[in-house]
Amino acid sequence: MTTEKTQDIDIERASTSNYPPITAIDPTPSSSRTQVNEQPSASEKERDIQPQPQPQTQAQIPIDGEDDIPEGGYGWVIVGCLIAINATTWGINTTYGVYSSYYLSNNYFDGGSTLNYAWVGGLSVATCLLCGPLANALSRWLGFRITMLFGVAGIVLGQCMAGICKNFGEFLFCQGILFGMGLGLTLVPSQPLLAHWFKKRLALATGIATSGSGLGGLILSNTTRLAIDNIDVKWALIINGLISLVCLVPAVLLLKGRHKAVGARQAPLELKWVIHPGFIWVWSWAAFTMMAYFIALYSLASFATSGLHLPQSQGAALQSILAAGQMIGRPLWGYFLDTGGRINLTIICYIICGLSTLAIWLPAKSFGVLIFYALVQGMTGGTIWSVSAPLVARVVGVRDLASALSIYWLILVVPALVGQPIAIALLDYSEKSLGRQGAEAYYISIGLCGGMAIGATFLLVGAKRWIQGDWKVFKRT
Repeated sequence: MTTEKTQDIDIERASTSNYPPITAIDPTPSSSRTQVNEQPSASEKERDIQPQPQPQTQAQIPIDGEDDIPEGGYGWVIVGCLIAINATTWGINTTYGVYSSYYLSNNYFDGGSTLNYAWVGGLSVATCLLCGPLANALSRWLGFRITMLFGVAGIVLGQCMAGICKNFGEFLFCQGILFGMGLGLTLVPSQPLLAHWFKKRLALATGIATSGSGLGGLILSNTTRLAIDNIDVKWALIINGLISLVCLVPAVLLLKGRHKAVGARQAPLELKWVIHPGFIWVWSWAAFTMMAYFIALYSLASFATSGLHLPQSQGAALQSILAAGQMIGRPLWGYFLDTGGRINLTIICYIICGLSTLAIWLPAKSFGVLIFYALVQGMTGGTIWSVSAPLVARVVGVRDLASALSIYWLILVVPALVGQPIAIALLDYSEKSLGRQGAEAYYISIGLCGGMAIGATFLLVGAKRWIQGDWKVFKRT
């Protein structure tokens, strides 16, 4: 047993310092080469004279270990574990909209306002993303499981302590920082694991795994509202914290990585990825897409209740439908990405997302139209969470995936933090400076949301060009 544990820790701590540079090897044995007495043929002479084409991009260089990926096996257990993890992390995080609505309606904390509560929601996500380098450093030192268990402690304590907070400052720390750190330490080490088990079906496996957030949001948003209405907001938070504990601990313990087999690295902070000629397009796309995602996620229910004066129950129903759309859309797009090309289909996905925002949400006047939009938005807008690891792996390879993702999440801190506050600031500007009321007050925010989703897709064309080495639009990438 001691030997097995030691091997497991060694695998988790694997680093590139033990791996030699990748070099091209001539696969032709010396015995099969042209002998001294033999004269090369004309075709051989011509071939030798002609310069050999050089690889056009770094993405085309084969990576050690990538050909030894099992395409499943225990990987499907990893998928099941990640469904549970996403359901009780991001799924739990979506319940914040239910809590904030209650806080605002009942003036629960002194100093709480719509903008302040929006900052708390953004802060938890920003703190999560900010933990990327820390999570990678701890994973190298302690192993990814222990790091993730520290994260589980933060998630559970953040929710339970938020239930007993007496003022807004305490609540800001518990819900925004402690809970956010728990999310980061739990989610960041788990992101690269599927790439150890899947290559051709990586996007599908990731889509299925991240659909857990939609499943968790769909179930927990409704149970949280029932708990608040029938028990108390304090106990609703404590109950959700205990649900997280029961689901996360066994899921984390069942996770396995193949770090040594694929030569995976976990360098905590390699700034070279910021200016990597292929990766720069991916993180730029993600920054704009992230802001669009949070504007839609947190503004749709408010638009229904404040803009169209629909009842709170219908606003909550829209959040549930959006979560259901995520549960359906992420595996679906994962399948499409694996069959039609990860970058190609991501571009199509977000063109649909942006056009539906401008053509359906912007002119919406009824609950029925908003139901249709919530479903489409759920199926497309949140796809960034499921395509991030496959896209980054497509550009930098499995070996550098964890290191590149660390910088990727770090870059997305600011977009995640400011997306919803920007939407609220634009809403206030429309109401106070432009004199717009009702649905019209939301038009600028909705237009920004749709415009960023569409505009960001053009940035992915740069990543496509870097991988292909040409501008062929319909080439599978």
